[in-house]
Amino acid sequence: MTLSDQATTDEPVRPSAPRWRKPALVGAGVAGATLAIAAWNPTDSGTPLCWSQGFLGVDCPFCGGLRCVNSLVRGDWLAAADHNVLLAVALPVAAVLWVVWMVRSLRGERFELPRVPTLAWVGIVVFLVAFTVARNVGGPAWAEWINSGVYRS
Repeated sequence: MTLSDQATTDEPVRPSAPRWRKPALVGAGVAGATLAIAAWNPTDSGTPLCWSQGFLGVDCPFCGGLRCVNSLVRGDWLAAADHNVLLAVALPVAAVLWVVWMVRSLRGERFELPRVPTLAWVGIVVFLVAFTVARNVGGPAWAEWINSGVYRS
């Protein structure tokens, strides 16, 4: 088969989707979920939704996350940090990264997150385990402050 025969037998090439499509879809999905959390207001029920809280009675690293998002949407960063300080810091950083991704995509540029070394992933896991342990011990005020405050509004 020659090169000219191959060109006539192949299916037509579909144009690729615009570069901004993926960040726009991600943004729309996150915005929809965030609006649902804001409308539902998880602080109203006082019932833990986290499996580790419901079955084991301990806070996982993400316990209080829904209430944290709800507080961030309402502009109350301190309440968000009271529910989950880790997410109260990480979610605004993720939002800034999404904006950079969207702007670069609209300009037609590629956006890639930096490659995270294996040792850094190990450090992240160790930090999450330490955070989980620290938020579940009773005692000093700082340990009480970083727990999810399941029954606090």
